[in-house]
Amino acid sequence: MNVSQNRNYVWALSLVFLTLWPSSANSSADHTADQILGRWLFPSQGASVELYRHGDLYFGRVVEVSPVSREEMGLVKDQLIMKNLTFDGRGWSGGELINPKTGNHFGVELSMRDAKTLTASVYKGFRWLRKEYVLTRPTNL
Repeated sequence: MNVSQNRNYVWALSLVFLTLWPSSANSSADHTADQILGRWLFPSQGASVELYRHGDLYFGRVVEVSPVSREEMGLVKDQLIMKNLTFDGRGWSGGELINPKTGNHFGVELSMRDAKTLTASVYKGFRWLRKEYVLTRPTNL
């Protein structure tokens, strides 16, 4: 190979690498972000929520509710309770949790402890004044 052919070869390989590299990074990030998709249980609340993705945003809706949760918390099946969450590389934030009983909106952030445990931090105004809920994946699905 002469010098001219060698330069063209290196240039072509660089171009191919730069073209393919961003797309593989996005698919990896998408896979990480999508770990929360599916059904999650609020063990102490007697309800479950399905987290789903629409575009780049994540949402949560009630899929199962016990009579006690319906009465005490105002939960209704198929009700949207989390909206507009985005993935920042570490967790899901920037979204809102809607209190089904009062209609009040709260800030919400989600983080995964492990593959079967999700923590929802709910706050109004100040993030350091928050309440945390632990959600678990159902084992029978």
